[in-house]
Amino acid sequence: MLAALFQWCRIGMYLFGAIFCLWFGYWLKNYLIILDEQILFVLRESPYLSFSFSFWNANLTAGMLLCTLLLIAPIPKRRWMIFTIFAVLLLVTGLPLYIHFNTKRFNPDKLLRFSYSLILYNVGIALCFWGLVKVSFTRYRTLLSRFFLWIRDISPCPFLFTVFVNCVVLCSVISWCVFDGVPGYIDSCAYMFQARLFAQGSFYAPLPPEPDFFEAQNILMKGKWYSQYPPGYPALLALGVIFGIPWVINPILGALTIVCIYLLARELYTDSIAKISAVLASISSFFLFMSSEFMAHSSALFFITLAFLSFVLMVKKKRPLLSAVVCGASLGIALLCRPYTTVWICVPLGIAAIVAWKDLSLRYILIGAVPLLVACLAFLAYNYATTGHPLLFGYIALHGKAHYPGFHLDPGNERFHSIAQGFKYLLGNLNALNYYLFEWPIPSLFFACFFLAYGKKRFWEWLLVGWIGVLLVGHFFYYFNQLDFGPRFVYEALPALILLTSRGIVLSTRFLASWQQVSYEHAQNTLLLMLGGLFLFTFLVNVPATAKSYNYGTDITIQKYLDKAEVERALIFVEGKRTYQVHHSFNIPFPGPRIYSQNRGSENRRLAEKFPGYRYFIADEKEVVEVSIDEL
Repeated sequence: MLAALFQWCRIGMYLFGAIFCLWFGYWLKNYLIILDEQILFVLRESPYLSFSFSFWNANLTAGMLLCTLLLIAPIPKRRWMIFTIFAVLLLVTGLPLYIHFNTKRFNPDKLLRFSYSLILYNVGIALCFWGLVKVSFTRYRTLLSRFFLWIRDISPCPFLFTVFVNCVVLCSVISWCVFDGVPGYIDSCAYMFQARLFAQGSFYAPLPPEPDFFEAQNILMKGKWYSQYPPGYPALLALGVIFGIPWVINPILGALTIVCIYLLARELYTDSIAKISAVLASISSFFLFMSSEFMAHSSALFFITLAFLSFVLMVKKKRPLLSAVVCGASLGIALLCRPYTTVWICVPLGIAAIVAWKDLSLRYILIGAVPLLVACLAFLAYNYATTGHPLLFGYIALHGKAHYPGFHLDPGNERFHSIAQGFKYLLGNLNALNYYLFEWPIPSLFFACFFLAYGKKRFWEWLLVGWIGVLLVGHFFYYFNQLDFGPRFVYEALPALILLTSRGIVLSTRFLASWQQVSYEHAQNTLLLMLGGLFLFTFLVNVPATAKSYNYGTDITIQKYLDKAEVERALIFVEGKRTYQVHHSFNIPFPGPRIYSQNRGSENRRLAEKFPGYRYFIADEKEVVEVSIDEL
């Protein structure tokens, strides 16, 4: 009796410590800021609480907390295992905490907060795990077993249909609830502008009268009016514009990507790992938010994943002719969506083709190259139609040669992009993936790193590593990198990360069973319970905070007001850069019934005289006021 009481007290202490560490990690992530090389805590209800705590002391304290995992974790029979686990945790959590300082484009204070909070989360989860692992809850284990068996035994078609529909519905809800069903980010607004041009059958629009009133970021007005971006994604978005549902394009692309991830995992591994991968993708917060906005990354992700799936089928000689055509066409469309990313993706595929040359026919490779070549020629033709030269891209026409990758002056920050800066971006992307991929209270890369440390790596695993590696290396050379929507510049590596994570989860189950000397079913249920707890914490605590950070406070409030007031012909002078950017795409077709321009004060009358018969409005995000031409 006394021994049982002592056991429950010990479990209670573990769980109390876990709750405290998780709470403190959440508090640290939300209220810690960096100012003048000091650690500050900001509470909304009170003024600053300042502590003279340098970065080095903070990092030393974080390292000591990380080392406590050695004391918390039990020593297995093989002592080297615990040190390997510790090395994995150290790698994925402590990717040098100080490396991001003075990297302006990379939100250094945000990454430091994530690193510190992840270390506390790690300690909390370790305490929680060690408190629960010896507890036998027969009922929950039975329920978990039934759930796992249901997932395992359900046939692929109903499973994929359920996952597909859930993804489309969930992403559509996020799109409306978080992003108001409209593009709010600057890049997204430019994509929508070009999509409206495509929807009316044009590559560009003629310059409007008084062009300085209509200038917008990422939009060119050099003889023609069009966006700087490649044509692939705007062409897909134009389908949504034509049918009046542009907000559903990315959710559909996201759902199709999950189908491709499932099929890819089933070809490489087993149906169980394929289902785990599909479930992980469908509940990845990074994936869900990116599939709900209007960025081009979702289109590139789908076609790159489809290209990898087709390549695997081609190597395995499953309808190789069709697979070769689909692979080449997918890479071609991805090139039209995000050319820099796709060029790097071709590197591991090319190396894999050389390594697996015995299983590939040169005839199929050449056939697959045809649609890719057609896409390249289409890209050159589009450049010629817009910029006037087939090799002059919209980016370069707008920003100049400083926009090319390489080590040169950063045109945005007017500082040199160096090799050291490239390493900061590389490590920063890894650190950001650690948080954004799943937003777990442990590093999101833990299971993937665990598999790479322990698992048996074959040809396909090295291909997945190459898939991830080339994107990290590619943006080592690129001067621009930000955490808007997370580490979106390496977003296209998500399927490879998902597959490695699935493999790591299965391997961890076997490891846990041998470590704790319990049955495989017991280990499976325990790990499933922990994963359920991680995702519960994610969706109750972390995701709402992330959703708030994605709310850029911009909506098409002016357009809604004019719709409600049934105003047909209106010239609106818009206050606020972001509010104008959101409404800018409604200028296509031009001149339409409603024309949105920047508010230039006393110069407004000059533009108004070009549009007689229109009603005139001065508007911002909160108020729309009608004025006469004499009041302008």
